[in-house]
Amino acid sequence: MTIGLNVGNLWTHSYLDKVIALNKKYQDVQVTSLFGSIAYLTPTARSFDRIPERTEKFITGYIAKAKDNGISIRYTLNQSCIGPLQDFHTSFSDILKNKIYWLHSIGISEWTVTSPLLVELLRRMFPDDFIEVSTIAEVATAQDAARWSDLGASAVNVSTSINRDFKKLMLIGTELPVSVLCNEACLYRCPWRRECYNLSSHDSRRSEELFGYYPFRRCNEVRLKHPEEWLRSRLVVPQWIPEYANKAGVTHFKIAYRTHPEEVAIPMLEAYMKLYFTGNLCSLWPTISKLGNTPEPKDVTNIPCDKLDELMFINHWFDGDLCSNQVCDVTCFHCSNTYSKLKG
Repeated sequence: MTIGLNVGNLWTHSYLDKVIALNKKYQDVQVTSLFGSIAYLTPTARSFDRIPERTEKFITGYIAKAKDNGISIRYTLNQSCIGPLQDFHTSFSDILKNKIYWLHSIGISEWTVTSPLLVELLRRMFPDDFIEVSTIAEVATAQDAARWSDLGASAVNVSTSINRDFKKLMLIGTELPVSVLCNEACLYRCPWRRECYNLSSHDSRRSEELFGYYPFRRCNEVRLKHPEEWLRSRLVVPQWIPEYANKAGVTHFKIAYRTHPEEVAIPMLEAYMKLYFTGNLCSLWPTISKLGNTPEPKDVTNIPCDKLDELMFINHWFDGDLCSNQVCDVTCFHCSNTYSKLKG
């Protein structure tokens, strides 16, 4: 059984060369696609100051090179808010549709989308293309997946909130092929998550001090005060991936780091291709140095992944949807107790 990875796209030839080399090195885990978008070309869930600009010539050559090496480029049209419908109608009709047709003409046939309207539009434009529902859409049940399937979706990257609900993952897989995002460390059931994506979709800058770096500082302040939140977040450690395949039938995984440099991305990718990582859990989340003017997590919190395995941390969720109806530190103490053992 081969594990397929959809990983962040840095849009540099040196990065692509390293990914191609890793695919040759690790046969049982393959990078099958690179996800990302181009600044100012199309809307996305990342502010334009965090993603690259590239020429049409570069984009065309890059896509061709990836394709020649068995790697698809999965283009992200994943903004969480498309804005006023009248404005979107104008921008889509006058500008965006032509850009999408151009991307398709140079080899893009895979898309990641959050808006149901965009799923409908893309399916009409390209009947045979692969259209993945973004994790931003928060698909968390088989019924959710069935609705998106009816709209024309090909697959779903499920809500990170259910990353450890193995039964739910299996049930969703009966409606659409499932992918799990491994290394997004948002707070579990984060109250700022929707607003975070909406603000980024409207090109808000993380570095601005407005409202005390809202909302980007808020979540990190919670983790600094309560580092056990790292265990509550739905991070998937590389060595847990085979368990997802065996317990829930999930064989496709997403690794995020597309707004970060090669020296961050490639070691993280190789850890997931090795299916083994003993280091600090916080290092699996791409560096967010000075996020909201707070310390970088891996510099202040150390949670050894090998110790988590010794404590059989992930096994707690194998046999049931134990988190779905629980309240942390009220009806379930697994993460806080585990953190105490790590520090004890």
